[in-house]
Amino acid sequence: MFINHIEGIEVITTKNELVRVLREYYNNEPDAIITNYTVYESIPTTFIIHTQNKRSEHPQFVKRFKEIAKGNCVNERVPEKHCSENIWLMKPIALNQGRGIEIFKNNLGAIQYSIDKQLKSTQLIIQKYIEKPLLYKDRKFDIRVWAVLTWKGDIFYYKVGYIRTSSEKYTLDCKFNYIHLTNNCLQQQGNNYGIYEDGNTISFVTFQNYLNQNFPTLGIDFNAHIVPRMKDLAIDCILAGKDYLNPHKRRNCFELLGFDFMIDEDFRTWLIEVNTNPYLGIPNKFIEGLMPKMLNDLCEITIDKSFRPINDMPKRELKNQFELIYSEKQGINQRRKFDVDIYPIAELKPAVS
Repeated sequence: MFINHIEGIEVITTKNELVRVLREYYNNEPDAIITNYTVYESIPTTFIIHTQNKRSEHPQFVKRFKEIAKGNCVNERVPEKHCSENIWLMKPIALNQGRGIEIFKNNLGAIQYSIDKQLKSTQLIIQKYIEKPLLYKDRKFDIRVWAVLTWKGDIFYYKVGYIRTSSEKYTLDCKFNYIHLTNNCLQQQGNNYGIYEDGNTISFVTFQNYLNQNFPTLGIDFNAHIVPRMKDLAIDCILAGKDYLNPHKRRNCFELLGFDFMIDEDFRTWLIEVNTNPYLGIPNKFIEGLMPKMLNDLCEITIDKSFRPINDMPKRELKNQFELIYSEKQGINQRRKFDVDIYPIAELKPAVS
């Protein structure tokens, strides 16, 4: 028997637990400590809210909200431009596909009202919104990539992912979710779904062509400037949860994870969330060709390693696109040093970061 889930995976795939274990990991990782690398180099400022629990970080959130409202952004790990409108996201910890997410623009009363409406003992996260994202044709986007964790603790990264685009032009003057949240399940409900891109999805190649055309002097290379950072963050997430994953050391199991990232206008890459049971739908021809190949590659590095077919498998025409990026047993670790600049384009690095 082979199981396609790893016990304890919720420690990195629920929003509050991911924040908790990443904090713990960076606070105890010697190289992170030396370089003053904190969780908020990886994710936006986030507070965990328990509606009826003394451990709630609600007071800390209120203090930070009021500081930013007064123009004091000194405690943020981002340039001031990301705080000018004081926009925050409130996310239920147990929902996915963009469900239940609310957006608030400099309105503490509205946030408190929404918290008060929640069921007793509810947990939420409140997260600072990155107000100056990089745009694709004036619209917001995010990046979906897949990674696999095996029962041996090996981490594989899939080299081919995709970009998910918004159906609406980006503006901070409107809290309309179709502008700000780009996951496919939400965008499908909008009137403009598919108007700009088939299935609101483009390939990395298409995105690279856009970068070449719109930022010709910067020499931005998606594979050189963005992908290594996504690998860093994927490894961090799984190592952060390592002590909680597969506690009974079960063999013959694995987890396919969907990692979501976004890029800001300075080409800094941000981790948004980690998904178990990632969306495997077919919104367009590109994904129609990609998905079966990815799933076949997945089976090859997991099930086929333990349960070989009776007959020899035919020789594959295309190389498996899952790349082993971390293996303690094999001495493989592509996580770069913590002192590598999180801003890959030197001339775009903010004066204070």
